[in-house]
Amino acid sequence: MTQPTDVSTGETTLAFEDLRAEISLLRRAVEGFTAARERMPDYTPTLGSMMAQLKTTQEALHRIERSPAIALTPVELTKEIVQAAANARAEDTRKLDEARDTIARSIGRIEGIVERGQSVEGQSRLLRRSCAATALATILLWSILSGAIARSLPASWHVPEWMAARIVGSEHVKSGEDGKMVTSPETQLKSP
Repeated sequence: MTQPTDVSTGETTLAFEDLRAEISLLRRAVEGFTAARERMPDYTPTLGSMMAQLKTTQEALHRIERSPAIALTPVELTKEIVQAAANARAEDTRKLDEARDTIARSIGRIEGIVERGQSVEGQSRLLRRSCAATALATILLWSILSGAIARSLPASWHVPEWMAARIVGSEHVKSGEDGKMVTSPETQLKSP
């Protein structure tokens, strides 16, 4: 019976040794976890920053969800876009019409200025022609009327003879018996 006691004592000793080794290993593991936990960095500021960013993102998503554009169906959104485009085109058309009217008024003013300039030039040309025609008519009329006026004056005034002497350049002109002009011999010697 000694042997079975020895064998059972040896096995018990071995079991206790195994248990001691496992407990020792477990103790070292727990101490390692504690040391690892003490060496672990503090993630509180990083997690707080992530939380703030997550809150900002959630608020932005809530604003987007409440946006009227999200509530619209694609058909309604298309209608809104078409209406906005039509309003923009109407405004552009109105501005183009205003610009076209302004340009038309400006062109009308320029044409009026050009017409006035042309009419002034035409009036100036007409005035020059009228002056020339008046001068010619005056010369022609004076040449005809002076003889008629001179003949209508009394014969004792000798106006036709006086006019003839002025034309010829002689001072003394006498009229012959037949009404022809005769110059005196003194004036004939003086003339070149």
